[in-house]
Amino acid sequence: MKYFFAWITIVTTLISVFAYAETGLNFRSKTEHSSNALNPVASDFSNLDHIKSSKSSINATSKGIQFHFRDYPLGEILRNIHDESGIHFNLAPQMRDTLVSIDIEAKNWKNSVKKLIVDFSRLEVWTNQLKTSRIWLMKSMPQD
Repeated sequence: MKYFFAWITIVTTLISVFAYAETGLNFRSKTEHSSNALNPVASDFSNLDHIKSSKSSINATSKGIQFHFRDYPLGEILRNIHDESGIHFNLAPQMRDTLVSIDIEAKNWKNSVKKLIVDFSRLEVWTNQLKTSRIWLMKSMPQD
């Protein structure tokens, strides 16, 4: 009986966290039912056309996943990862233009993404299928 209550508590907590992240923090997420669905990472990156693919690459090989980015906006990196893997990211709007330079090699998408976001405040929900995994990246505020 106590396992049942523990399970109910965990499910309720997760639902509360998801609801808070979606409504309270005003993150953007992809809605499957809308014809003009928002990109899961951020809204408009049309001003980033000057950034060319020569500065970035994501490679999936038999040895694993490789990320190579030089002074590339975090929002664009997450968009590229989403396009390749299906992982959903919710990014605080003030973080989308944060420039990142990385070289990452890992066995799989999950390990690669974990290495990328290790220095950010985040909430990660990983599932057995990448397309149902979701990560929220938040701008952290210093504590007084």
